[in-house]
Amino acid sequence: MRNIFRSTSFKVLLAVLVMLFAGIIAGAVLKDSASPMTSVVSTVFSPLSKACSYVADKFQNVKGGFISSRTYMEREEELEKELAEYQSKLVDYEKLKKQVEAYEKFLGVKEQHPDFKFASGTVIGRDSADMFGSFQLNCGKADGVEVGDPVISGEYLIGLVQEVNPTSCVVISVTDPKLSAAAYEIRTGETGYTKTTAKLGTKGLLKLSGLSRETAVAEGGIVCTSGVGGIFPRGLIIGKVTSLQKEEGDISYYAEVKPEIEIAQVQEAFVIIDFEGKGNA
Repeated sequence: MRNIFRSTSFKVLLAVLVMLFAGIIAGAVLKDSASPMTSVVSTVFSPLSKACSYVADKFQNVKGGFISSRTYMEREEELEKELAEYQSKLVDYEKLKKQVEAYEKFLGVKEQHPDFKFASGTVIGRDSADMFGSFQLNCGKADGVEVGDPVISGEYLIGLVQEVNPTSCVVISVTDPKLSAAAYEIRTGETGYTKTTAKLGTKGLLKLSGLSRETAVAEGGIVCTSGVGGIFPRGLIIGKVTSLQKEEGDISYYAEVKPEIEIAQVQEAFVIIDFEGKGNA
C-alpha cells in the first residue's frame, strides 16, 4: 500500500487533482461566467497555448527569412548582370580610346607626309607559333593593300605586308629576319640597312649593319628608314640604338636596335598603300 502512495503515477494524479481543485476554487472566487471545468481547462492548457503561439511565430519568422533570402538571390543576379554590362562597356571604351590614340598619331604622320595614302586596319589575329610576332589586319585587296606595303603605328615602322586576301592581310614584324630596310641614324647621318637574326629577333632586337670602323653611331641614337629602294618611305622611325657591336669575321660594325613600339601590344595599324617614290629603286 505504501508503494502506491510513493509511486510516480500517484504523485502525478495527485498534482492533477490539486490543479483541478485550485481551478474550481479560483472560478468560484472570481465568479467567472465560465464553468469551473472550463476555467480549469483554460488554466491548465494556457501555458501550452502560449507555447504553441510562440512556436508558430518562430516558424513565421523562418518563412520570412526564406523569402528574404530568395529576394537577395534575385537582387544578386541583377547586380551580376549590371556588372557584366558595365564590363562590356568598359572594354568598348578601351577599344575606342586606343582607336582615337591611333588616329591622333596617324593625323600627325599625314600632316608630315601628305603624299602618303593609307588603309587602316585592326589586329584580328596573331600567330602564336611565330616567334617574331606576325599578325593579321582586317584590311586587304579591297582596300588597296598589296604585298610589300609597309605597316606603321603612328610614326613607327612595325612591319611589312607578306600576304594579302580580299579583306585581310598578314604582316611580318620589323624584327622578322625576312624584313630588311635601308636606314640611317639621324644624329650622325650614317647609313646602313636593318636586318636581324633568329637569336636577336626573338629578343625583339634588330641590327643596323654596314657601319664603318670609325662610326660615330652611339647608344640612344634614333634609326629611321632612308627611302632607298622604294619599299619604305623616308623618315619612318625603326627604333633606338642600344649598343654597338663588331661583326664576326669582318672589319665592319653594327648597332643593335630596339623598336620603339611593342609589336605584341599593337591593336590598330595603318598600311601605307602609296607614297611618293614607291617602287623606285
